[in-house]
Amino acid sequence: MPDAPSPLDMQFMRALKARRSKKVDEARAILEAILAEDPDHGDSLEVLGMLLSEEGDNDRAIELTERLVKLRPDSLMGHANMSRFWMLKGDKETAEEWQAKARVLGWKEEIKRKGGDPSKDKGIGGIVDPELVEKQEAKVAANPDDPLARVALAGSYRKLGMPAKAIGHLRHALSINANNAPVYLDLGLTLEEANVPEEAIAVYEKGIPLAEENGAYMPRNRMQTQLKALKKARKAAK
Repeated sequence: MPDAPSPLDMQFMRALKARRSKKVDEARAILEAILAEDPDHGDSLEVLGMLLSEEGDNDRAIELTERLVKLRPDSLMGHANMSRFWMLKGDKETAEEWQAKARVLGWKEEIKRKGGDPSKDKGIGGIVDPELVEKQEAKVAANPDDPLARVALAGSYRKLGMPAKAIGHLRHALSINANNAPVYLDLGLTLEEANVPEEAIAVYEKGIPLAEENGAYMPRNRMQTQLKALKKARKAAK
């Protein structure tokens, strides 16, 4: 037989009922009381964090949810909430980092549902193995002026939905070799993913003649296509 719910769990159910009834102050008071008695009550940390964020207190929401993910490192909801809270604070890069962690957890859960072993799978749906990313990060740290290492790491960050982190590595790769046309294409695409189209336009305009000069026709053609689409969208927006 399953264990009977504890008194704190019963209080938590009362808090959920109050929240569903839109009695937010009552729900918050119950959750605060639970955490005063048991600071590691994970469900209360999760729900109170969400309530606080809805009220605009994203700093405390983050603090509570950080405690949650330390208690439950595999909490998909905890990681997703952290991404949302940081985005609300205007820190897109940190939000992307938490979003990537949530995606990896979702990927692992999907593999488990299909009866696989996440530790033996190297990626699903374009998402890379986090262990590979750690190795790539270590390689960049050991050889910061290795453009290939920078480009590889940037590619992994993009697959994880973290274009803001990828941009710096691609720019550094170009600072080492300013004539690498494929990297201009990668940087332009990444800037588009990061929703900075004007910067992408500047990159394509610089990269296209270099690609032409170096005979890199495939990246040149793709940059021309992207540039045309961006300029058309800019004109339509005016």
